[in-house]
Amino acid sequence: MSDKVAVITGANGGLGFQVALELARMGMSVVMACRSMDKATKAQGELLAEVPDADARVIALDVTEPESIREFGRQLSAQVGRLDLLINNAGVVLAPLARNSVGQELHLATNYLGAFSVTGMLLPFFRKNAQARIVNVGSLAHRFAKLDLDDLNWEKTAYSEWKAYARSKLLLLSFTLELDRRLRQTGSPVIAVGAHPGFANTNAGRGSAALTPTTSFRSWFSEKVLEPLIPKAPAAARSIVHAASAEGVCGGDYYGPKGFLEIGGRTGRARVNPVARDIDVGRRVWALSEELTGVRYLSSL
Repeated sequence: MSDKVAVITGANGGLGFQVALELARMGMSVVMACRSMDKATKAQGELLAEVPDADARVIALDVTEPESIREFGRQLSAQVGRLDLLINNAGVVLAPLARNSVGQELHLATNYLGAFSVTGMLLPFFRKNAQARIVNVGSLAHRFAKLDLDDLNWEKTAYSEWKAYARSKLLLLSFTLELDRRLRQTGSPVIAVGAHPGFANTNAGRGSAALTPTTSFRSWFSEKVLEPLIPKAPAAARSIVHAASAEGVCGGDYYGPKGFLEIGGRTGRARVNPVARDIDVGRRVWALSEELTGVRYLSSL
């Protein structure tokens, strides 16, 4: 993999950093696409301490902001100019109601529309003469989500952190499968796949009121009983690394841990909410995404 280039969004910590580290160990050149340059530079140093000969660079990217995505595309073109692997990992978990500069709800903007826009921006950079991959990082929560395609932006419905997070991840998987269908129709060598980490003991969601224990007993139980059982980032990232690098991965695949309730364990095929496989839903989600972002690609299919 020494000649391959990977972009990992949200690579300054948690799953994103671990995936970047594992790909660097395989010999890939990694681009750490991160909102916070201070955190990203620190993470870059930690990666190079583990893999001293790695080709690892940092380029600023806030996936919630359209201008930041466009500038990232310009910088990637100038600094690298080619791409073999895109991992849409950046995300938020159970955030209170907030919106980006163009009025998009934060889970929608970060977990889904950012991935849609970044993918469209970077698709021309993929090399045409070798199989390449787009890996979208999902969540167990998508299985329990319901889509309201008439109110994706939470403008009519009472807001819920849990529902917003789960819905954003269902949209992401629906997009992943629709993207792969469209790539196949064009004869592209690029495939689109998904992967979820199960439960992951990372900083994602830390500080969220929705996850904060409300009693001293719950606080003790969470810290002393639950947390030690939840896989840390190196284990939780395995399914994502598998989707990104393993042989035999096919377009439209979705991977996750195969242990109890897919919380942890060895990597295998993961369960998918049937809504994500609905082709009509996928087409409508794509059209709505183009309307919300102004980013259009593979549109005539």
